Amino acid sequence: MPRSSADRSDYLRLDLGESARPASPRVLQALGALSPSELSSYPDPWPLRQALARHHGVDAREIGISAGADEAIRWIFGAYVEEGARVALLRPTFGAVLAAAEASGAFVERVEYEDDLAFPLEGFRRALTPRTPRMAVLANPDAPTGTAPAVGTLLALCAESPQTIFLVNETFVSFHGESLLDPEHREHRPPNLVVLRSLSKDHGLAGLRIGYVVGHPEVIATLDIVRPSYTVSSPSIRGALVALEEQEAMRAHVLEVRAVMERLVAKLSTRGIEARATRANFVLVKLTAPIQPWAAAFAAHKVLVGTWGHVGPLAPFVRVTVNNDDEAGRFLDVLDLVLRQGVPGAARVDGVPGQWDDLLSEGMA
Repeated sequence: MPRSSADRSDYLRLDLGESARPASPRVLQALGALSPSELSSYPDPWPLRQALARHHGVDAREIGISAGADEAIRWIFGAYVEEGARVALLRPTFGAVLAAAEASGAFVERVEYEDDLAFPLEGFRRALTPRTPRMAVLANPDAPTGTAPAVGTLLALCAESPQTIFLVNETFVSFHGESLLDPEHREHRPPNLVVLRSLSKDHGLAGLRIGYVVGHPEVIATLDIVRPSYTVSSPSIRGALVALEEQEAMRAHVLEVRAVMERLVAKLSTRGIEARATRANFVLVKLTAPIQPWAAAFAAHKVLVGTWGHVGPLAPFVRVTVNNDDEAGRFLDVLDLVLRQGVPGAARVDGVPGQWDDLLSEGMA
């Protein structure tokens, strides 16, 4: 995004996995019906904890509510990771996790994804021994790779290192389909597992900043020690309560995204461009490394694409959020334009016509 522009409102934002709209219009109706007392009083998250407990078939003491997934990540690191403690992370992975680890002063051990972005199981196992890490962070599925290990693999890793806290990010799990919180896994979930969820992606409520964690009651109680009071607002709680009642609308949104994703990948294929449909709500589009000049070229045409954390085997890819055919069509139009114009600092894309000599920076972000 151009550094000179702090306002994202006039861009097509395909970089952060944001939904184009809430999955259910009832959320907006509920927000419009807030009473004066709900706005003038401190919020009470207990009804939402109870609703989430019913939704997942757990005790309310196993639920912790946060203002988005990022805040919950900070709490967990604040509660369990002190300076010098070992933390095992994937590379690449969600940037908020690395930021929290560095802020805590942890010794971070990075485990590289395979060249095909497959989950590096044996590499992660080696990171768990012989020195047991205080925390290991995984995802189901991960961002920015959009890939996921099998749930059985995640549970096996937890069992193999019982003294390690495993934080598993399931922010995108509705698009993936298999969750650690599914009823059939309840008896197998160990006490050292904490599952992170959010209503930002599948329910389209990123602006309300609602996240939560599910874990052993003692773990949730420990988080309460470092958790500030009243970080989640009354409107956010009200919106989340209504969203939980709208599971059919959410599932319809997920199915729509997956259908658009398949159509987008097919259209990119006809252009000779490799693209990967992921288990999240975005497509990975392979161009060339370094990827930053491509992102700048898209931004010059008012389209933002994701590049944060794109290192290693992900270095030549941009990440494109999928919502609907209109947005996908606009992305394709800009991509065609960029390919015709050429990109300063970008190598030639094999099989794609265009002028690839270095150009002046005029018109580029």
